[in-house]
Amino acid sequence: MKLLALLVLLVACSESKKPEIKRDHDRQRLEPPTRGVRALPPHAIRADGVGPYKLGATVTQLLDQLPSGPRITQFSLPGVIQRDILRAEDGAILIGTEPQGKAMFVSVVRSEIARTESGVHVGSTREQLEEALGAPVKDPERAQDPRIVIPSKLEHARALFAGDRIVGLVLAAEPERPKDKPNSGEPRDPAEAEKAVAKIGLTGVVFSAMLRNPNDGRDDIVAIVKREDALSHTWALVAYRANDGKYVRTIEQDVYQLTAANARWIGAELRDLELYLELTSRADSIEVGGLLTTRVGEKIRDIVVIQPVSVARKRAKPIPHDSNDAGTSDAQ
Repeated sequence: MKLLALLVLLVACSESKKPEIKRDHDRQRLEPPTRGVRALPPHAIRADGVGPYKLGATVTQLLDQLPSGPRITQFSLPGVIQRDILRAEDGAILIGTEPQGKAMFVSVVRSEIARTESGVHVGSTREQLEEALGAPVKDPERAQDPRIVIPSKLEHARALFAGDRIVGLVLAAEPERPKDKPNSGEPRDPAEAEKAVAKIGLTGVVFSAMLRNPNDGRDDIVAIVKREDALSHTWALVAYRANDGKYVRTIEQDVYQLTAANARWIGAELRDLELYLELTSRADSIEVGGLLTTRVGEKIRDIVVIQPVSVARKRAKPIPHDSNDAGTSDAQ
């Protein structure tokens, strides 16, 4: 009996010494691979982009910077824009790319997300912009909606204003301009164009300017005119030249149209879309381009660069005008 008791005791001790097998199911879970360290806002706004979102970067390179995976949508409005749009930083930054191509612009729509080295950001005033980035560019062969300011120390940038405050900043890749372009002189006072447009009797004028013709160095009177109805908004370019005390019309052409139907393609209502246009004088044409914005309530949701339209310098067909348009004539 003593021997049997001893054997039972030895077996019990052996069982108690067996290693405990731990099964931690939580540790069995596979964690997704990280993309590495990424830059955090506020990002630096420079000539080559905004923080890690660089002009000229490929879609693959840009997607590597997005913390929550790809967010690509297509902005497609016939005759206005066709771009793939990447949204970064919870929609505070938009990057526009060619379809499966490279980044053509980067825009910022919120104040806390990015700023220049000198502190300019969405929400800065005109005075702060000029103090930090210089006076607006003045080129007699270029004109733009006065709500757009191109700072002289950051010419790839566009500051979009509502009143005295910046509501959006855009960095855009632009074609190289000739560095040896002859000096075309100082631009004329925009008030001269305003007086001429008032005398001509144009209605629906968004803005007007004196735009130098590089062919002869003379200034054309140009204006962007907007027509609206419930179903569409249309922007037209008109141009006149003073000749023997009369204004000779040289251009009248629709350049962009937005409709209620195609506004819904990008999840917007027509009333919430707006264009801010720029004009560049060429030897045989006037190039029209600029920015499109969408809004949610009073806040800008998107700022995108639209595709340019080239309007040839040619005689326009006679178009009837009201009686207050007396003193004008078409080119002969």
